[in-house]
Amino acid sequence: MKKTIFLFSATLLLLSFSKPGEQYPFSKWDPSTLEKANTAKDANGYSDEEKKVVYFTNLVRLNPDLFMKTFAQKYIDSTKTKETSFTRSLKNDLTAKYKPMGVLNVKDDLTEEARSHAEDTGKKGNLGHFTSDGKSYDFRMRKIKESYSAYAECCDYGSNDALSIVMHLLIDEGQASVEHRKILLESKYKFTGASIQPHKKEKWTCVIELGNSK
Repeated sequence: MKKTIFLFSATLLLLSFSKPGEQYPFSKWDPSTLEKANTAKDANGYSDEEKKVVYFTNLVRLNPDLFMKTFAQKYIDSTKTKETSFTRSLKNDLTAKYKPMGVLNVKDDLTEEARSHAEDTGKKGNLGHFTSDGKSYDFRMRKIKESYSAYAECCDYGSNDALSIVMHLLIDEGQASVEHRKILLESKYKFTGASIQPHKKEKWTCVIELGNSK
């Protein structure tokens, strides 16, 4: 019975994250890994795309090399993303540098912070980690810092498509330190919260919070 339930769950997961008849690149992944990555499936208040943001972030953490060879490569090919030093470094990082790490589990306080910042900056058309009234990221995080030994934030702009959001942050075009890539692939982080909201100037914004409990 457990096997039947698991296979049924994996099938539903595949159908929810792919178009009819398109099993690649899901078919290259073990069903148990796909299921393990889906930590946001029961997250309260999450849209399907917000759940997928967590899902794809977890997939690249669980198997960086396979993610590069499947989801990342398909994205690069289908969007005709120009090859740059950033796409080349991403390929090297995912296939040679980063090793498999743990998934991120959704936390309500991180989700609330992600949603609050995405809504605030989206309505005002602001970019970055400061609030519309000038409060810094450190100030914003004071209310939850007692729960986490470390935390970080990524902000993306222009898309409400989950894979595009994660790929933008992983490629991190133009960011010499590729800080967003490093944050998503930091093994010490165990928890996350994500929110996609309309943006006055950039059309869409996605804020992702990550943290590690004390």
